[in-house]
Amino acid sequence: MIFAAKLKNMVVAGLIGAGVLLGASQQAGAVTFPFENIPGAGVAGDAYAGNFSLNVTDLGSGNALFQIVSAAAPALNYFIRTIFVHDSSPSLFTALPNRNDQSHSVGTVNMRRYFRGNLPQGNNVGFSTDFIFNRVPGAANANAIQQGETGGFILGVSGSFASIISALTSGELRFGIHLQRLPGGASDSFVNSVTPVPLPAAGILLIGALGGLGFAARRKKRMAA
Repeated sequence: MIFAAKLKNMVVAGLIGAGVLLGASQQAGAVTFPFENIPGAGVAGDAYAGNFSLNVTDLGSGNALFQIVSAAAPALNYFIRTIFVHDSSPSLFTALPNRNDQSHSVGTVNMRRYFRGNLPQGNNVGFSTDFIFNRVPGAANANAIQQGETGGFILGVSGSFASIISALTSGELRFGIHLQRLPGGASDSFVNSVTPVPLPAAGILLIGALGGLGFAARRKKRMAA
């Protein structure tokens, strides 16, 4: 009876922890990649690379959401004018949107797809542009991704969500961003890292705890047999 009570408490604690884990940024169907500086290129924006991230979410039905997130930085006036996509994987995308998806964007972002343009400094890392999303002209660059805003794009994909993440971690699929209006009027470019943001430590501990819970349940069953 004592063991059963302890097991019940462990189950409750596990369920509570699972709720925390599901609310974390790194879920099975949502992965975040930070952006990083381009080696051997301009240094004007190097201090701000950590303010940007690429969030990739599995929407099911052959669709994936790619969000370029610019963290809030009220003291700065920079903006992301253009997003560049390098895709050397075989036929990864089946459908490309003409514009950003407003329901998955934050702010006044209004960007349109084009098939021309090269990522400034991209040659330093072998970045070859396949298509871009550029801010719609006008409105004093209000259509670009400002600090504190997010641009979301839904793309049709031919493979599984795991294949998308594999392409990002291998470098077959890369996203680049070009930043303008940095201090002194400078501009700079970044590419996504091939290393995703790690699973939060609490999530790792929870996974271990749930594994132990399963072992305890199996042990109890064997003892009762």
